[in-house]
Amino acid sequence: MGRQPAGRSGTSREELKARAIAWVERGCAEQGIPVEVSDPLTIQAVAEILRQGRQKAVRRDSSKRL
Repeated sequence: MGRQPAGRSGTSREELKARAIAWVERGCAEQGIPVEVSDPLTIQAVAEILRQGRQKAVRRDSSKRL
């Protein structure tokens, strides 16, 4: 998926959604991982990673700094 120029690109929301879905599906297929996850422990682990990404580095545990 190429980078869009700045400003209004003329691409509709539906087209962007379709392109994003295709990108995710292609990436998952290439890595041999499922597109959908239903395991509660996996979902919990991903949620924790996403929460940490929103924190400032000074608030993270030193072992989890990027």
